Amino acid sequence: MQGWLIYKKQEAERNQHAVSFYLDAAAKRGVSLTLMLFEQFSADAASYGEKKVEKFPDFVIMRADVPAFSAALEQRGIPVFNNARLSFVANDKWETVKLARTLGVPTPVTCLATKENAAAEAAKLGYPLVMKPRDGHGGQDVLWIASETELRSVLLLFDHDSFLLQQPVSDLGRDLRVYVLGGCIVAAMLRSREDDFRSNYCLGGTATIHTLTEAEQALVETVIKALPMDFAGVDLLYHNGQPVLGEIEDVVGARMLYHVAGLSIIDDYVDYIIDKLS
Repeated sequence: MQGWLIYKKQEAERNQHAVSFYLDAAAKRGVSLTLMLFEQFSADAASYGEKKVEKFPDFVIMRADVPAFSAALEQRGIPVFNNARLSFVANDKWETVKLARTLGVPTPVTCLATKENAAAEAAKLGYPLVMKPRDGHGGQDVLWIASETELRSVLLLFDHDSFLLQQPVSDLGRDLRVYVLGGCIVAAMLRSREDDFRSNYCLGGTATIHTLTEAEQALVETVIKALPMDFAGVDLLYHNGQPVLGEIEDVVGARMLYHVAGLSIIDDYVDYIIDKLS
């Protein structure tokens, strides 16, 4: 069995340990897994670098957040983990909000805005508010906006054509990352930070193992049922003590699970892929 592990170049360099974990896990199971860089492919995956792709893999582990490219691989009959549908919804925060609304899953009060209508939309929501790009990850470019003056100043430099404006949840600096493998909840990590409203582990937040409440589990399972996941994260925020959906993480990291919980989730993921293909 042969597979591709696809990363964007910068992310492959930043996540060298994770790349090695994937390659080692596959090798230990007699699977040939090759690291491929997204930037080297043509849009339809027909060529890599300057060469035509002569043989396509039996499967792809997709660690690049490019839904259209995942779809191009699937059109060739290649199983892609995670699939293009999940990638499309998870990598567009507005699509995530729309899915939640169809499911009756609570989210922060949110609107989609552009630079042209942001001030008017923000006035409807009221200040303060949170501003975030549709395609952001890891808390990047997520901003706290206290006033219209601050919003207009930020808009001059904000490098996103459309973005989300949200009313802040009541419980700031605290969120829950729920890890999902093969459509099943495998672990949950509560993240917190006292000096920032963003609690991301990669931004300096602390993490502890968490046992899900009935409300948390029910919310996550509703999302999983509507959007099948191979290996992903579902992030919950808290408003007045109740969980609300924050976002879905397609290319989910595993640092917290390794560092805090001691779980070898990548080995489990490779086992899951092999079992599913078999």
